[in-house]
Amino acid sequence: MVRISVASNGTANLARKDGVYGKHNDEMHTNVRTLEVDFELFFGIVPSNVNKSFSLTLSEQSYLPKVDNPRADWAVIAAFNSFQAYQRGQLGKVQRFATIGTGSGTDMIAALETFPDLEFGAMTDLHQSVVNAAKRNVLNATEKSAPCRAVAKSIYASAGDLLLPLSGQEAFDLIYESLVDGQMSSTFIGDRTADRVPAHVSEALLDLHYICLYQARVTRLIKPSGAILSSMGGRVPVQSMLDMADAAGYSGRVVSLAWKIQSEPETVISEYAENQRKGSGKIEQNLHHHRLDAEAALEQHYAGIEIGHTVYVMASVLKGASNFV
Repeated sequence: MVRISVASNGTANLARKDGVYGKHNDEMHTNVRTLEVDFELFFGIVPSNVNKSFSLTLSEQSYLPKVDNPRADWAVIAAFNSFQAYQRGQLGKVQRFATIGTGSGTDMIAALETFPDLEFGAMTDLHQSVVNAAKRNVLNATEKSAPCRAVAKSIYASAGDLLLPLSGQEAFDLIYESLVDGQMSSTFIGDRTADRVPAHVSEALLDLHYICLYQARVTRLIKPSGAILSSMGGRVPVQSMLDMADAAGYSGRVVSLAWKIQSEPETVISEYAENQRKGSGKIEQNLHHHRLDAEAALEQHYAGIEIGHTVYVMASVLKGASNFV
């Protein structure tokens, strides 16, 4: 395993391996190719369905899981927390599950651990190399469980934009999406003008979440009794998230709220700081009395202070559905 140490300036330095030093900026993408995961240390519970430990193989475009810092990892803070809430709340039996923007596949591994009735899984990302590696990772994590292994072997893994790779698939009970607007990620496509996103959704920078909900509805990829879990950083009011779901034809409700360490502070906070210097917009005005100033946050990050933010996961069900969560 390549050990990762993070310097106070946010740049991760990798230990020497095979005569080569690796480095990546802000822990987003890296030349690290293999990581070892202890499920209990990463997700916080002893697994009962998947392996206790497993290897993750990453492609060049894979989003780097924060194995050494789980409180900064989206699969832990957003995916796993919301899956647990969904299952414990008995919000619906999950037999068919899909994850959009899977990255390393740890969200699918979390789903296999959480949903005992899971029979079929699908995962998408923008690059085929990413989803290929993600499926291998799920297989690595299910070697000791015959039921999970059977599901892992049958996983549909395909590359493309958001839900488009799932075209033609049967509808799902649960779809999880963890999408990023406006930064270099394995799920980001810049030009969205053809998608006709409502103005108030774009102003809240929730374009990709809206498009995901819209695609699922018009292509009938979500069952009438199903739900879509949208993972969003708490940089916009909750009402904006609910309004986004409403505009896409859904009723939304927050099912998970957690505190996440900012894993890409130089990239993310510097973007907000630049927008702040250009002038406050609607989001900034709404959050003015509740936020840490972006430029001040960036300065504190450079001073070695750990910065974090809230993460919401919203469950959206089709309007008129009888199983409103």
